[in-house]
Amino acid sequence: MKQAISYRDNSGFVILKNDSVFRFVSREYAAQYDMLMQSGLYQELVDEGLLIPHRENLMTAQEKAAYHKVLVPERIFCITYPYEWTTEQWKQVLLQFLQINTMALRYGMILKDATPFNFSFQGRHCIFIDTLSFEFYKEGTPWIAYRQFCESMLGPFALMTFNHDNWGRYLSASINGFELPFISRNLKRRSWFDLTAVLHLHWHAKYTDRDGGAHRSSMSRQKLQLLWSMLRRGIGKWKTKNAGRRWTKYYDIDIASTEYMDDKTAQLVFVLQALQPRSVIDLGANTGRFSLLAARYAGQVIAVEADQACVRILQEQLAAQSLSNITTILADIVVPTPGLGWNNSERLPLLHRLQGELVMALALVHHLCIARNIPIEFVAEMLAAISLNYAVVEFIPKSDPKVAGMLAGREDIFNDYHEESFIHHFSRYFVLMRSHAIASSGRTLFIWKKK
Repeated sequence: MKQAISYRDNSGFVILKNDSVFRFVSREYAAQYDMLMQSGLYQELVDEGLLIPHRENLMTAQEKAAYHKVLVPERIFCITYPYEWTTEQWKQVLLQFLQINTMALRYGMILKDATPFNFSFQGRHCIFIDTLSFEFYKEGTPWIAYRQFCESMLGPFALMTFNHDNWGRYLSASINGFELPFISRNLKRRSWFDLTAVLHLHWHAKYTDRDGGAHRSSMSRQKLQLLWSMLRRGIGKWKTKNAGRRWTKYYDIDIASTEYMDDKTAQLVFVLQALQPRSVIDLGANTGRFSLLAARYAGQVIAVEADQACVRILQEQLAAQSLSNITTILADIVVPTPGLGWNNSERLPLLHRLQGELVMALALVHHLCIARNIPIEFVAEMLAAISLNYAVVEFIPKSDPKVAGMLAGREDIFNDYHEESFIHHFSRYFVLMRSHAIASSGRTLFIWKKK
């Protein structure tokens, strides 16, 4: 049975079963699939790390009668969506999309659609995940995905670049992209001084037919290659805007003391060495100090952070250290991405995708409970839903200067925010393994095992 995540494509469909992904290739797509595999294009893309690898699954007699192939793609630990990417990640995706098209054209193929949802991130690298998006290229035909590219990829990225990087998050309200006239109207004036934005967004919007179609002209192979090359150069020159840096100096100016940080780090090293988790979810990761620490001991780390400037700094560290086992997600855990699209399941909710053997919530609970008014019992329930085995949670009492600052000038309505209540609510889902009073702070680190 088709899943909502794949219903749009007649070339095949996807089902999720027993924690594995199965992609069924329709008989109508047999020639294109065989061309992709036999021409050498698939292998070149996989070797370059641009396309997700797959294996062909053994088929039952019933499947052989109905389908051409059944594929089992390599499983991505945690799928990320465009509204969870930084501006730099968007640029990486757009340039990679154009690169894949250029490579495919050499083999007589082209991508038939242009949506950022055909990409995800594994660590710091993006990868194309829609194996059935390749179509035969017919000489002299228009670029079939041009308008979709402008509305779903180039336009949103331009709004992030010329206006504000928050535009990427707005795609969650319009997963099919924005209409060209809307993009053109909302782009700031300085975009009119950029040739790429003028040609492909402003003029494209102006000359869109009244019935919603766009004028399309035939293009030779050479013209397509030139167009993609020009787009890559133009996009490559766009300078991404720096988001506010409210939380980027947290570890420099907001920590309790050096002794506190040293002791906290030592305790986390002890826990990570003892547990050796396969996967770690770091909620409220900030600039990734503890995500980077966890990456030394875990196979995969997901760093969730709402501040784009912090995520950008973490990504810079990943590149500098050539780390590939930390994936960033730009998201606010208080208002996580919901299920979107058809039946609310075409794009899965963030909390459905976040599943880790160990969850870290360090210097986070007081922000959720005091700053965002989330009951502590809700926090315990959420962490239990994300954790597969363990949770490392830091509790910061009201006597702490940071919590006192949050309460200054407002009524203290948080009667349930104290350590006894914290232990009570977490004990509904976890068994306490150990706790540690962190030096020079009054804060406590709790290590929990899920029941």
